[in-house]
Amino acid sequence: MENSLYVGLSRQLVLDHAMTLVANNVANANTAGYRAQNPMFEEYIAKSSGYTNQDSLSMVYDMGQYDTTSPGSISATGGTYDIALNGPGFIEVMAPSGAIQYTRGGDFTLNSNSELVTSDGFRVSGPGGNPIAIPAGANEVIITDDGDISADGNIVGRISVVEFDNIQSLTPEGNGLYSSKDTGRAATETVVKQGYLEGSNVNPVQEMTRMIEILRTYQSTMRMINNEHDRQVNAIKKIGEKAS
Repeated sequence: MENSLYVGLSRQLVLDHAMTLVANNVANANTAGYRAQNPMFEEYIAKSSGYTNQDSLSMVYDMGQYDTTSPGSISATGGTYDIALNGPGFIEVMAPSGAIQYTRGGDFTLNSNSELVTSDGFRVSGPGGNPIAIPAGANEVIITDDGDISADGNIVGRISVVEFDNIQSLTPEGNGLYSSKDTGRAATETVVKQGYLEGSNVNPVQEMTRMIEILRTYQSTMRMINNEHDRQVNAIKKIGEKAS
């Protein structure tokens, strides 16, 4: 296989990853707190070994992805357990594995144990990772700007909101959840708003345009690969005819 096929294949792999991210963005256009994901790639130079006459090979290298960090629009819902974050913070939740993860999606509810949980059933964490339980039969639940939760005038817990020096250090885990090797610090620039939800920051029209562009580029690269394959086949046939 010649260099042009390697280059084309590397480009196709990156485009496949980009299409996966765009499709995921479109699927989460209505997911509370979701942030659009974007691919990152750069040129990778494969140098010759020095034992061949081949030139160095320039290929496309898939570096990973990054999030669009602009917040989504905040809208009023009036829901007792709906909260939105005004600021750069994230809410700590407990994954089924026991690991702490982070989310901006505040469409919370209560589970069978009257514990505050995410739409996927992950328990919302208080300080120290403790679950937040709302007393059964509570008539009035108030969540303050700092995340303190009171039921009928009694403090029953506090939503743990943390901030990170570098938001891009968070690793997407799906369903609007993130993990991090770094421990977030207690939020100082984030306000909790009860009865509101932050929407997705995905722009559906922009994502559909990106999807079309990726598809066209993929098809163009595929034609280049097929043309190169046909060229090699024809060259082999001609060599075989001359040899016979």
